[in-house]
Amino acid sequence: MNFEIEPTSRTRNPYSAFTMRRVFCIGIVVAVLLHAGFYAWGFLKRTQVVTTREDAEVIHVERLLLQPPPPPPEVKKIVKKVVRAKIIPNIVQDTVPEPEPEPEPEPIVVTDAEPVVEAPPEPVAPPPPPPPPPPPPKPSKDSLMKVTRAYLMGLSKAFEKQKDYPATARRLKQEGTVRVQFTVAKDGSISGAVVAKPCPYSSLNESALAAVQAVPKFDPIPAVLGKDTWKMEIPIKYNLH
Repeated sequence: MNFEIEPTSRTRNPYSAFTMRRVFCIGIVVAVLLHAGFYAWGFLKRTQVVTTREDAEVIHVERLLLQPPPPPPEVKKIVKKVVRAKIIPNIVQDTVPEPEPEPEPEPIVVTDAEPVVEAPPEPVAPPPPPPPPPPPPKPSKDSLMKVTRAYLMGLSKAFEKQKDYPATARRLKQEGTVRVQFTVAKDGSISGAVVAKPCPYSSLNESALAAVQAVPKFDPIPAVLGKDTWKMEIPIKYNLH
């Protein structure tokens, strides 16, 4: 068998690939150098412009500082004008006004004036009577009971002083309680004494009635009780012991 080998691009020209790489690298380097050159040229131009501007500003400032100052403005003197007032003399006329004629007085007319009658003074109303005093406060039930007991005890003591125990009743040892009824007036006078409840012994009943009749008048009835007359009944006891 016969084998034929077809030549490829690498087998045909072994140096062509190397040449292409080299040309490509050189092109890149040239492109970089060109860009670097343009950048450097632009930077130098900007620096010159800025420097020129700074120099111009410095020169401008120095010129302003070196210029002589402007001369001071002239000061005008102010002259004050004195105005004198004109004096006008007062002219007094030597003329005296004529006096006005005095008015004639009116005649006085006398008339018979009627006498003035003074009106009688108005009667003064008498002052109102003073209000009545307020009534005293009503006493309580306890205070009324105390006053009543004190009055009755005083009456009983007055009757006991006048009581006489009969001798016959003592000898016979007779004892008992006699209730005597009577009326006391507002001024304390006693009247109408009677035996209301007698005991079994007549001598004792008579003695009790005589004891009440022996006290014709006692103390007035207390006003706090509000009584004009007071009908009452009091026991009179007879005891030997």
